Amino acid sequence: MKLAYEQIYVEQSKSLKIESYTKDSLCNEVNWHLHPEYEIVFIKNGNGIVQVASNTEKYEDGLLIFLGPNIPHMPFGNKDVKDNVEVVIQFNQNFISDRLKLFPEFSAIQKFIHKMSKGCIFSKGTKNKLSNSFLKFATQNNTEKLLNFLQILHQLSISKDTKPIFKSSLLLEIDKTSLPRISKVFEYVNNNYSKKIQSKSIAKELGLTTNSFCRIFKSATDKSFICFLNEFRIKKAQEYFENDNTSISEVLYKCGFNDPSYFCKQFKKHIGISPSSYINSINKS
Repeated sequence: MKLAYEQIYVEQSKSLKIESYTKDSLCNEVNWHLHPEYEIVFIKNGNGIVQVASNTEKYEDGLLIFLGPNIPHMPFGNKDVKDNVEVVIQFNQNFISDRLKLFPEFSAIQKFIHKMSKGCIFSKGTKNKLSNSFLKFATQNNTEKLLNFLQILHQLSISKDTKPIFKSSLLLEIDKTSLPRISKVFEYVNNNYSKKIQSKSIAKELGLTTNSFCRIFKSATDKSFICFLNEFRIKKAQEYFENDNTSISEVLYKCGFNDPSYFCKQFKKHIGISPSSYINSINKS
């Protein structure tokens, strides 16, 4: 699962790229990737996993997410729901500096884009409120799409219920030197999360000292490696509980934990409830 630099092509006759996808016309998925464009993704319904840089988070009943430039992420869509629709909107810095900036009325939108450049997830209320606007893109011409998009941007800019993807107020920085290394770490964890993973082993694979690796990872992802690893494993545990009829003891070992009490502690830390309570909530639904 190597990091790819996705090339986004915007036609000369358009200011941005807007695509609508269904189960029969799936988005051309690139695994770990980044691009210099801003991106807004609307998922009508279904469940899935948001994985942006080192952050992983589940979503239910669709998603509305905004990402700034050059932030590594996985595809957000899902194929489980037949009537699902995914709308992907991508625009570059020129759209902001050469177009929006011409109109002082759009200053609030510009401030919103700058403030949320690290990325944010919108509430279900905002997603549902704008659902019809996103669904209209499939049947609109270029002029209608642009006007519709500006209206959506306005609604997003005044939304009061957003969740930042990165909690730190520091600017997320993943430079060209550290990016391939961080990508290798994500790939390694994704393939080996069920096994024993140590910082020193990964550091050796990258040709770094343990301290250097930990410092680079923290700088690039805004969290420690052990925090990322535990969070990743807990999200995998959620998947096992939801998709397989397996016991807590089986799942914790499948996800690389050896200590049941530590697993329960981490599960409650990241999910908010104990594994047994989580299983009961699944069985009741």
